[in-house]
Amino acid sequence: MTLAIPKILVLDSATIGKVSKDYWDSNIFLRNKARTFINRLQYLSVFVTFTATHLIELFRYGDEQVVQARLRFLRRIPLIAWLRSYDNSQLPGGIPDLLLRELHVVVHSKIREWREIVDAVRPELWEMGIGSKTFLDNDEFLSDIKRWSHHLLEKEIYTESIARTDPGQMSDVKLCEVLRLPLRAKEERDAYIDRFAQELQKQLEQHGDERFDNPQKAAIDFANSTLQDVKAVDEIGGNPIQILLKSVDVPLELLYPEMTCREFGELAIYANRLKKISKSLCPPIELTINDIPPDTLPSYVLERKLALIQRKAERVSGSNMGDRHITPLIFYSYGVEVDKRTYELLNQVRRKEPKLASLMGKFFPSSDYSQIPELFEE
Repeated sequence: MTLAIPKILVLDSATIGKVSKDYWDSNIFLRNKARTFINRLQYLSVFVTFTATHLIELFRYGDEQVVQARLRFLRRIPLIAWLRSYDNSQLPGGIPDLLLRELHVVVHSKIREWREIVDAVRPELWEMGIGSKTFLDNDEFLSDIKRWSHHLLEKEIYTESIARTDPGQMSDVKLCEVLRLPLRAKEERDAYIDRFAQELQKQLEQHGDERFDNPQKAAIDFANSTLQDVKAVDEIGGNPIQILLKSVDVPLELLYPEMTCREFGELAIYANRLKKISKSLCPPIELTINDIPPDTLPSYVLERKLALIQRKAERVSGSNMGDRHITPLIFYSYGVEVDKRTYELLNQVRRKEPKLASLMGKFFPSSDYSQIPELFEE
């Protein structure tokens, strides 16, 4: 007797929402289409997979009736899988849990090769069950998810929009050039901050997420926060630029004169995230970039490669962050559905990064969901 090997399918949240809508539709053709889709996946031993990102995107929809219908639909799916949280709580995990599991393997098993990291993480990554036992009809649970998801949506829109800007035109300036820049006189700073805020507002309006609320206020608040940081550095004394370089958790020996401010910023982002996630390791441990260089965790590398490409777009979207949190699952699943833009970006990465490409499973663009089971019949 041959045992069927479960296959992990990661659908785009928009597709899950579409299948849910059709599943309850008054049109018998659409109802049959959605229910046939679910039945075919069950027959093929395909598990519809969820992460924290999926739940956030599904349950922050503005129409309460749609949210309730989606919850009822999820309870009808016979085979589901979810990304197991690192602390083994009952809720599906997200990208922080995936990074923690990769980091755990690196720290405790002394593994550094990407293929070995993926092979070690995969057996512990997925929990499997049935929809009716997993998505309980619990008002308190649903309320918490919706409240949390709306907060994260605002954060995603803000973060992606701000990251797209460069009001001081410093991204491509080299550190050696930064250190030679004359220090701005204190009496000139207020006027400069006003110009900085105006340019930031302009860039937010041109390139930020179209849902960004009140870019003028965001620009003024961000500029004032930057000014306060400069004043705090003044109180320390010494060269403010050198103090700034030392204030982040980037070892000075990793800096070099030709490094750009953008490259330095990427190191600072990584150092900050490494510091946060290492505190959640079991047992907790303090790690630095010297211990775990930025190219150590394959999921982080792919996430940042996508971020750098996404932020070159004329107009960014807060949903870019959610896309980046799903795409690393191509290392750990049979197939991942992505929107058409992310599909093109992943193909760019696959062409330019053969080492990452060697780890990638199937990924495919969103289209007619009824055709997806054909991937598993090959």
